[in-house]
Amino acid sequence: MSETYPAPDQYNLVGRPESGYTMKVLSALRYKQVPYQWLDRFTHNKLFKQHARVPLIPLLFLPDGTAMQDSTPILELLEERHPEPEIHPSDPALHFLSDLLEEYGDEWGNKLMFHYRWSYPEDQKQRSRTLAEGSLGGLTVPWFGKLMKPLVAPLLVRRMVPRMAFAGSTDNNRPILVSSFDRLVELLERHLQGRSYVFGERPALADFGLWGQLHQAYTDPSCHKILEDKGPSIVAWIKRMESPELLGDFETLDNLMPTLRPIFSEEVGPRFLAWAAANARAWGMGEKQTGLTMAGQRYYQKTFKYPAQGYAELRSRFAALSEHTVLTEFLRDTGCLTFLAPST
Repeated sequence: MSETYPAPDQYNLVGRPESGYTMKVLSALRYKQVPYQWLDRFTHNKLFKQHARVPLIPLLFLPDGTAMQDSTPILELLEERHPEPEIHPSDPALHFLSDLLEEYGDEWGNKLMFHYRWSYPEDQKQRSRTLAEGSLGGLTVPWFGKLMKPLVAPLLVRRMVPRMAFAGSTDNNRPILVSSFDRLVELLERHLQGRSYVFGERPALADFGLWGQLHQAYTDPSCHKILEDKGPSIVAWIKRMESPELLGDFETLDNLMPTLRPIFSEEVGPRFLAWAAANARAWGMGEKQTGLTMAGQRYYQKTFKYPAQGYAELRSRFAALSEHTVLTEFLRDTGCLTFLAPST
């Protein structure tokens, strides 16, 4: 490892292994096979605070020394600067569906992972322990860090549990999130049987977005057991995405359709897009809380600006493809079109 932080003339990724968005970028850097240096967020706290505009990881230093945050724009920049191997299918319909599924992973998949991580004692204990070890790892007196770890870990739990509501994890929403994770595992397991990645034999943007959150879930006790018991193909994909490789081509939408369609009709549309649309409406009306009904159950969460912007971007991208008959029919058949087409 270089002794210069950030190292010049290469990418420098500041993050933590407990962050799905950090690992998403790390996976993409490995897939693109570009030189990078890993910088632990806690160890390089001063560097992070000097360059981060918001207190969120990852923070990626570009080879010219400028810094970026937000995993999706980072992956798009990597795709622009290092186009091979590409992460976007050439078929416009598959490209859009990949973008949509990536957004589902980032925004809805994160809710599912966060719920399990901080709702159950065994998960709380393990994750607070690794975070405590990380936060104390940079101390110059190692024995003091070992002494403090049992004291810091419970404090981290007490700090994170109140934040659960911001991610939508509340007692009211619990049945929806648990049901959604179970169904996602069932549907994705079926889809990944016989293929290496979501859209075929090479990873797409969708893989990185979904994997960032499911990889995190797999590292936590509760979801680890669920995935080992019910998702052997997902587990193989999770491990494959740690250092993804180009194994072949993207499949056609016709070939993907039988097992891809249910993911969109049961998860992406009625879960993610329904919430994203409701959140965007609430944000536009200045409402602090978003409420909607999913499968007969009410879901409530604080209204946020960022997902409203992401939802608007998805609608804008679809508007540019609205004459694409195959894509429009797929979205109509899966119930997603009503959330993406302009209101009439």
